[in-house]
Amino acid sequence: MTEAQRIYKELKQDIVTCKLSPGLSISELEMCDRYAASRTPVREACRRLEDESLMQMIPFRGYSITPLTIEEYRNLRELQSVVEPAVAALAAERATPEQIKEISGWATYEYQIGERNSYYTFLEWNKNFHISIAAASRNQSLLQIVTNAQTRLMRYYYLVIVMDSYGPQLVAEHQELVRALRSGNAELARARASDHLENTVKRSMKVDLLAVNLPNANPMNTDYSDWLRNPEPLGAKRPKRARLTRTRKTLKH
Repeated sequence: MTEAQRIYKELKQDIVTCKLSPGLSISELEMCDRYAASRTPVREACRRLEDESLMQMIPFRGYSITPLTIEEYRNLRELQSVVEPAVAALAAERATPEQIKEISGWATYEYQIGERNSYYTFLEWNKNFHISIAAASRNQSLLQIVTNAQTRLMRYYYLVIVMDSYGPQLVAEHQELVRALRSGNAELARARASDHLENTVKRSMKVDLLAVNLPNANPMNTDYSDWLRNPEPLGAKRPKRARLTRTRKTLKH
């Protein structure tokens, strides 16, 4: 692994898990200090993350972490609902036995509640699972679309899985899709992919709820997870804004 690859891997994990907060501005020098590296490999890593829409360059200032927005999340979900069932149908017809084996291998990892490192590992496996299906469709344009969308979705999925335990359910859905792909039945694969996406939308409703009820809150603050399990009192418990008070000064002559 080269120095640039190491920095890319560590920096990406910090972005996906929001150790580097969405919208944060960070300079090259700060990243050099953080990752114990020189400017050249840091720049190379940042260019890759720019291509993945996870970072943005700020001329003469450095970089910023791409913000998380509910609009982008909903747009990506709509894109998935259109593209990924079609991709699964093509993969069922075109995948080789070797590709089915690879897809199946990515479908087995289950994250463990409370073990944050396992969350990121699952997100990488989940991304590779969907990208492998797209590769099996043998359509490069679809592969590029799915790769970009799945990479951008990783941070939103991190927010979803820290709120609740979905590990066994996600593995079961992935394996159902693998069985459909292995059968070679395009319509069955399309249906299983659609079912998986529908369940993903249900799981991610808490993200929408957070955005609607807590517009001034940090969406990555997991202290709100208990509220999201009980949405009724959420509005009543909305954090209060700090009140600004003026103090009068007595001027002595």
